[in-house]
Amino acid sequence: MHRLCPMHLVDRDHPILHRRCRDVFKLNMDTIRQMYALLNSTGGLGLAAPQVGIDGRFFITAWGEIFVNPKIVREHGPCISAPEGCLSLPGVTRFKSRAQRIVLNCGRSYDGQEARVIQHELDHLNGVLLADE
Repeated sequence: MHRLCPMHLVDRDHPILHRRCRDVFKLNMDTIRQMYALLNSTGGLGLAAPQVGIDGRFFITAWGEIFVNPKIVREHGPCISAPEGCLSLPGVTRFKSRAQRIVLNCGRSYDGQEARVIQHELDHLNGVLLADE
C-alpha cells in the first residue's frame, strides 16, 4: 500500500511563496484533506496552496470553506490595523491594515476576522508574505 508523505509547510524562502499562483481548474480532495489536517495541527485560521508548495490559487479556512480562484470585488468600511501572524513565518507578528468587510467574486461577503483571514490568504496567492511589507 502506498502512503503519501505528510504535508508540510515550505520554507519561508521557497520561491513559490514569492510569486503569483496560477488559476486552478481542478482540485484534488486528498490534497484538501491533507491541508485541513495540517491546518488543524497548527491551530491556524487559514492555509494557502503555496504555503505547502502548490502553485494554485486556492486556500482553506478553519471555519471550513475552500476558496478557489477568489478575487475581492468590493471593500467596505474603514481599514483596521491589527496584529497578524503567519504559519509560514513562525514567531513573526506584524500590524497590517485590512478592509473590515469584503465581497468576493462568488458574491459572498465577509467581515471582521473572516475578512482579515481571506485577505491574508489572498496575499499568499499573490506572492506577498507578511514579512515582505
